[in-house]
Amino acid sequence: MCPILFHIGPIPIYGYGLMLATEFLLAMFLAQKDAKRFNIPEDKLSSLFPWIILAGAFGARLFHAIVERPSYFWEHPLEVFYFWDGGVTFYGGLIGGVLTVWIFARKNKIPFIHVADFLIVYTALGQVFGRLGCFLAGCCHGVPTDVPWGISVNNPESITRPLGIPLHPTQLYQALVNLITFLILYKVSRHKKFNGQLLLIYGLTYPLGRSIVEIFRGDSIRGFVID
Repeated sequence: MCPILFHIGPIPIYGYGLMLATEFLLAMFLAQKDAKRFNIPEDKLSSLFPWIILAGAFGARLFHAIVERPSYFWEHPLEVFYFWDGGVTFYGGLIGGVLTVWIFARKNKIPFIHVADFLIVYTALGQVFGRLGCFLAGCCHGVPTDVPWGISVNNPESITRPLGIPLHPTQLYQALVNLITFLILYKVSRHKKFNGQLLLIYGLTYPLGRSIVEIFRGDSIRGFVID
């Protein structure tokens, strides 16, 4: 794992942050190109994405602070805004994103379920890059293993513990689950039969894959909510 990929002058470029940026930009680009197929006005959609990014990022960080490390952030409240340090939770980002989409759909008089169906396809794709970011940062790692594809981490800057011991690369397992979920959603979206169909499929496939990956998770600093 490589938490810091390189420096631009004195500024470190974090792998996790770069993957998150890639996640958002790619999802935005592809969703914008696909908006017409879902009969969603492209101009209105372009105004939605910045708000999703802000609400999703803040929700993910705030959820992590309140649920997983409340005592630490109570003593260091300003560090809630240190997004570059890592420490975000998907469910917090999802809550922030859902609220933003609900407001958007209500304001533009578009059925919320229809917009959510459209966006969940690219949410699944974005999660692939999010998990690659976890892999670079060293978080969300697996338990020790002797399988041939086990990965040892020796970089002390990595969040992974213990160092120097082969671990299941659960971040890559989850990235694969998310990629499969995206491919299923995208294929079904070409012949969607009812509003909510894609949300339903995501709600079935993602938890199933996630529950399997959780068997191999070995990170302990996650609080009481699965990250």
